[in-house]
Formats: sequence, structure tokens, C-alpha cells
Amino acid sequence: MTEKTSESDVEAAWGSARPIPGRDPALYRIAPDIIRSVIRRDRHNICGEFGWRIECGRPVAFREITTESAIRALQRDGIGVEDRHVRPRATGQLPR
Repeated sequence: MTEKTSESDVEAAWGSARPIPGRDPALYRIAPDIIRSVIRRDRHNICGEFGWRIECGRPVAFREITTESAIRALQRDGIGVEDRHVRPRATGQLPR
């Protein structure tokens, strides 16, 4: 049985997702899940493109694989989870 999620819970979860530069933050965000999926506000509890649900108060994209399977796939392919979103350190110099 699926529990009904209150609008305040949905709004709190949406607020924990990261806005996407260049996109309307009221409509699109990046889920703070391991895959960093793009989610759309009006696709809450819809399985499909941009769909998402709430797990432990945080938005998580609907996907065909579990988070554990995704982590194993990343590790198997030699991609460190912590390495995927590391930005190069700024040197203060412009490229030539």
C-alpha cells in the first residue's frame, strides 16, 4: 500500500534537490541520489522520464535499477562515485 505524501513533504524534498543552471528551478532539478538524475517537479510519483519519488525525505529518481546496482556498476567500470563530480581546482589564471 502506498502512503499519501503531503504537499509540504513533497516541497521539502524538492527543495533538497539542486537547481540546474539554465533551467527553471521551479520545474527541473538534479536529484541528490547516486546517479544525479534530472527530475521534473510535476513528475512526482510517476515512473518514467524525469519521474521521482521520496525516500527518507529526499528526492530519488525512478529507475529500473536499484541504487546498489548502480554503485556496483560504477565501481565495476572503474568510475569512483566521489570522482564523478569533482571540479578542477581554480588556478586564478585564464587559459591561453
